[in-house]
Formats: sequence, structure tokens, C-alpha cells
Amino acid sequence: MLVEIVRARHGLAAEAHVVSESRYAMGFGSQWRDLLDDTSQTLKDRGFRSVKLAPGGHEVPVVNDSLVYVWRVANTPKAVSEFASSPTRKNGFTTAPLDPTLWEPSLSGESEPVQDATEESELGPVLRAVGDTMPLVLVMVESTPRQLQSIKWAVAVLDGDGKVKLRGQECIWELELAADDAASDVESFDSGVPVAPVVELQKQKDRTPTDG
Repeated sequence: MLVEIVRARHGLAAEAHVVSESRYAMGFGSQWRDLLDDTSQTLKDRGFRSVKLAPGGHEVPVVNDSLVYVWRVANTPKAVSEFASSPTRKNGFTTAPLDPTLWEPSLSGESEPVQDATEESELGPVLRAVGDTMPLVLVMVESTPRQLQSIKWAVAVLDGDGKVKLRGQECIWELELAADDAASDVESFDSGVPVAPVVELQKQKDRTPTDG
């Protein structure tokens, strides 16, 4: 479901960028607020609750007692570590769990099957290791106006210096690179030594000098 939300929003943002004929990608990069709203509204329609982070008032959905923050990562080396640079995002790391309910909605709308411990992802143990505040699951979207590149998620943890560290990171979607992989197997013409074809004279047994 998260992948569908992100892909739909990326398509709209990319189309708007093309129509605007803008030379700059600032408008395309501002889709982070729409990503939050799209995710929150979709999950709300399925019965999930949400919280509003002060002072910005960003509405962030809550799934399995975890905040789910969908965010387009800026193309800078320190983008993730500086995620909590705003007071609103920083408050996402200190939000107390919501009051328990008698039942929890399901993402699929059906009864959740019992999960095989051997198939459990890396994210589960990390979520349980977080203390008495709600874990913040950061869904990181990497994209350009030309294409959506990847969607990853991880539990984000704030260290003593106010920097964000990731635990249990997993990729939940990435661009198919089959064509690029196939091309990489072909040796480039600008490197290496070409192999000359083997040429060998063949004997003509039945040919006589009078044949010319």
C-alpha cells in the first residue's frame, strides 16, 4: 500500500514538473507534505489513527503502535542524519503511545496470518527494542523528476547529538535495472584489446592445375 501511495504521488509530481517546464526541481521536491497527507488519509480510511506533531501540525499515521513518516530524501549526504532539524520532526521521536483499543485494523482488511518466526524481517526486533515512546518508521523515497528510484524503510532513532540513525533498514521497492545489468556484461569499445578472428586456409583436394 505504501508503495502504491508513493508511486501515485511521484507520477503526479513528475507530470506537474514537465507541464511547468521549470528549470528547477524545487517544486518537485516539495511533495513531502503531500506524501504525508496521502498516507495519513489512506490509512485513516482503513480505520487507523494518527497524531499531529506540534508545532507544525503534520498529521502522521500510526500503524502497530508506530509512527509512519513517509518522506522524500533530499539529494544531500547528510539528509537522513539531519532529518530531525525541525522542531516538528524532532517531536516525532518523543510521542507517547496512543491509548490501547479493543481491536486493531488490518492493512489487508482480513485476519493477519500468524507470522513464521523464521520469515520475520529485520524491522520487527528493532521495533520491539524501542522504549516507551512510539517508534518512528521512516519511509524514505528517492526520486528525480525523471523517475522514482527506490523506497526504503527503517526505524529512525535520535542520538544524543540530535542526529538520526537508522536501524533495520530494508528496501521495499526499487527501480528495475535489468536492461542496465545486461548492458554492463558487454565490453566497451574504448577499453581492452579486440580479439582478431581466426583465419585459416583450407586445402582443396579435388582441384587440379588446369582448373585455373
